[in-house]
Amino acid sequence: ISDWVLRKAIETVEAWRRGPWPQARVAINVSVRQVLDHGFEARLLELIERHALPPQCIELELTENVLQTGRATVEVIHRLRAAGVGIALDDFGTGYSSLASLEHLPLTRVKLDQSLVASIDTNARSLAITRAIAGLCQQLGLEMTAEGIERPEQLALLLPHGSIFLQGYLLCRPVNPADLPARVRELPQ
Repeated sequence: ISDWVLRKAIETVEAWRRGPWPQARVAINVSVRQVLDHGFEARLLELIERHALPPQCIELELTENVLQTGRATVEVIHRLRAAGVGIALDDFGTGYSSLASLEHLPLTRVKLDQSLVASIDTNARSLAITRAIAGLCQQLGLEMTAEGIERPEQLALLLPHGSIFLQGYLLCRPVNPADLPARVRELPQ
């Protein structure tokens, strides 16, 4: 199933880029188990090459437990990043999130977990933490995505930070991949 998901995501972004959305990128959730698979790196790079895609249009979303699997896994991530594939740290701000992850992994993005974003409009501490993480990401040259935007009040607090990407039901419900390019054109700038 994991290989099928990877292949379908790459086929979809290829169709978007060759058609109505030439700058499209796709993020793919990848488990540590997949990264530990001996052939994962080669299969991913082969798919990117076969579909003639720039590696930068693919982003792998990993959780921090990738650091607990040993040096070999981190080395795979370093090689994929060196090849141009984006690496996102998903669910940041939950569990045992560690700033060491920001130091040891070759990240392009941090995805702030929705559990922290959920209360930024009702809890000053959550807002302060979110702003601090956004500032840290900016200083480290990392993109940041705030997940779980569901209320206009949350959006209003995050919009002034032009460097934060936003994700959530307030912005768009799940969409069929074939319908997404048209929906993107409808969104306000």
